Amino acid sequence: MIFEPKVVRVKTDYESDTTVDIDEITFDKECLNITVKSNSWSVKVHFDVIYGFRVLDEGDLGEFWSECNLKTGWCFEVIDGGWNALEKTREHFVTGKLYQPKEYLIIGLNECVSVLAFEQPNVVETSSSNKPL
Repeated sequence: MIFEPKVVRVKTDYESDTTVDIDEITFDKECLNITVKSNSWSVKVHFDVIYGFRVLDEGDLGEFWSECNLKTGWCFEVIDGGWNALEKTREHFVTGKLYQPKEYLIIGLNECVSVLAFEQPNVVETSSSNKPL
């Protein structure tokens, strides 16, 4: 079952380009951090409270590319038709019934991260070793 995705770009201070890639993902019981880099910037996408996340190759998310791609952005809120909608078709997806999580999609050249979260992520610049002192 493939849903027609509906997405909205999450506005950040970091413009998308064709070099954007997922560099690192760290998770513990407190938070999820996704380091996203381009040739122009490096940021940490921080989620305080998540219900789940998945990492897929961009080729496995072909239904999204007419709506979201590196020309239009790199961080999106999935309003409908994404992983959350797919999970809600399962009888035992308790999170979807109790909490109504929001879904975010962080895309890169190769990997993409879907996140079911309570609220929009905080995006902060990470220090770069090649910045002038």
